Amino acid sequence: MQVYKTFFKVLRKYKMSLIMYSAIMIFMIWVFASESGSGSNDIVQKKYSLLIVDEDNSETSKEFVSYMGKKHNLEEGEYTEDQIKDMLFYENISEYIVIPKGFGETIDSVVKAKKNGKTVSEEELASLLQATYDDGMPRGIFINMQINQYLNAVTDYMASGESLGDASKRADEALDISEFTTFREEDVDVNAVKYTSFLVLPYGILSIIFSGVIPVIIAFNEKEKKNRTAVSSIKLTTRNISLILGAATVAFAVATIFIIVITLKNGGDFAFTNAWWLSVLNTYIYTLTATLLLSMLTSFPILISKGSTNAASFLTVIIGLSFAFLGGTFVDLDILGEGVAKVGRFIPNYWYSVACKKIWYEGAGLTDLIGCYGLQMLFGAVCLAVGLAVTRYYGNKASA
Repeated sequence: MQVYKTFFKVLRKYKMSLIMYSAIMIFMIWVFASESGSGSNDIVQKKYSLLIVDEDNSETSKEFVSYMGKKHNLEEGEYTEDQIKDMLFYENISEYIVIPKGFGETIDSVVKAKKNGKTVSEEELASLLQATYDDGMPRGIFINMQINQYLNAVTDYMASGESLGDASKRADEALDISEFTTFREEDVDVNAVKYTSFLVLPYGILSIIFSGVIPVIIAFNEKEKKNRTAVSSIKLTTRNISLILGAATVAFAVATIFIIVITLKNGGDFAFTNAWWLSVLNTYIYTLTATLLLSMLTSFPILISKGSTNAASFLTVIIGLSFAFLGGTFVDLDILGEGVAKVGRFIPNYWYSVACKKIWYEGAGLTDLIGCYGLQMLFGAVCLAVGLAVTRYYGNKASA
């Protein structure tokens, strides 16, 4: 009991690691558990940057520039030909448009031709302006198509007797795609948020107990402290069990905090359901397995000697990230490669992730999850056996 109490006194020195990783995990859970249903369903047309030079300066050209200014962002200023080429090359502007002199008069002639029943092709409308853009980019084609549609609509309305201003307004309304475009409705996956929230827990639990507990065990295994314990009435086995219990206490406390955060974020109707209980059990089984993994690693003196000051961060990063990626924590099980999945079956994260998917998407019961739970505990039992064997080996070696 004395070692157990001392464990938490030493743990206070490394509380920053616990706080940092806990804050990161709570933030991740909060982000994953945030619904994205507050997004806007408004249809917004893409805007590009244009450089328009009006050499005609007529009412028609001004109306055209005004329309393009509503649809896109107009650049201002005078530039040389080389500067304009650079702006197009570096995509500072999407198109360079010159409105030549006589543009307004040409539009009037097009209107007269339409009044007489003549058809004006898009090629003829396109030739009214001098447009420079990158042929390899679809946005230039889109802008030219937009210009041709506007000019065609304006001249049609003017040919029917409307003024330039009214014709431009009606053309703008006719070409507004928001009236005819809607978002496709999608089914809402009500379990996705809960599934993802529980899915990321293994990385947080393992990272927190490794970063916070390993330095404490290193402190207990310093030569002087270990020798004092050896000559005291406390047996080495009792000391090791007390350290494991201390690590387990920290691990289960961390797991409980995360479960509470997930439960509060997902609402009261989610708590104490069958799926919730099974997910909690899955989390605690993984927590126990991670604690036994920690006990195995800390039984190797080479990993937790006083000189290995970076042992905690090294093991946290290497094991935490590799287990997360191989076990389906960060990469969904459905898209894991066959070879990766075969390797992942040997680590507890994989079976934790399988259990999560069965709970939230297959409606699995306790009997359906016995295999997943059992394989996690089997991994923990192997770690415990290896840890005891290594401890006994080094103990006998030291006594010899």
